[in-house]
Amino acid sequence: MSEVKEIINEINITNNFKNLVDIYGEIASIRMMKVRNTVLKNREYVFSITQIFFDALGSFLKRASTVSLNQKIFKNNRITFLSHNGKMVFVLVSSNTGFYGDVIMKTFKKFLKDLKITDAEVTIIGKVGKKIFTENFPKRPYTFFELPDFGTDKNKLLAIINHLVQYDEVRVYYSAYDTVLNQIPTMSNLTAGTTLIEKTKKSKDEYIFEPTVEEILMFFEKEVFGSFFDQTIRESQLSKLSGRIMAMDRASLSINNRLKSINFEYLKTKHRDMNKKQLSLLQSLVYH
Repeated sequence: MSEVKEIINEINITNNFKNLVDIYGEIASIRMMKVRNTVLKNREYVFSITQIFFDALGSFLKRASTVSLNQKIFKNNRITFLSHNGKMVFVLVSSNTGFYGDVIMKTFKKFLKDLKITDAEVTIIGKVGKKIFTENFPKRPYTFFELPDFGTDKNKLLAIINHLVQYDEVRVYYSAYDTVLNQIPTMSNLTAGTTLIEKTKKSKDEYIFEPTVEEILMFFEKEVFGSFFDQTIRESQLSKLSGRIMAMDRASLSINNRLKSINFEYLKTKHRDMNKKQLSLLQSLVYH
């Protein structure tokens, strides 16, 4: 293959790669808008369900005897209606695929820094996080879950929530969306139970609960925990998609620069070949 043909082949391959990068960027942009709208709507849901829980809890505090109340009091003046195992778990929210820039690695570095000084149990979400974790902690046990990078899988999400809600303290490490240009490695502490603060004071309203207020509160405590965790996953998806947009923009810029360089090399080669042909023709005329 001549040098010109090789350069043309490289130009075609690079253009195809550029088209692929542009498509990835466009898809990420469309998905980011959808996730952002979902995040905003979900915030309203989380607020509403939390308010219902506080109302029910306030009614319980109004009716509860000192003995029954003390049985529900958790450490640090927290009240809980669920069973817990007395342990702490570190949760790394990563991804199943790449092309998210440095979003995942930055989150892992924050996770790694805190994990090194504790013997907490570990839960990894996403294949990329699993790979990085096992490379750094080949002998440390962990629990693995897989979630889609975009959208939700209710069954998989419920399995993760059922696993995490048993812990006294759940530290979730994920990348939080700030702006399209800036993603922040974040730790969210989902401690078991609810602090007895002003918001949970005895309710002034009367409620009738069926079957019992304790069973209702068990349901809502798990729902509130699950809603906060679900919101964290959505925030992470928003951040990752923003990271992909930026990664694809950088890749597109690099490809454009490469194309300029290849096209310049193509023109140089073409001129050199033309000069050779002209020189060869001139020499043939001189000798004939």
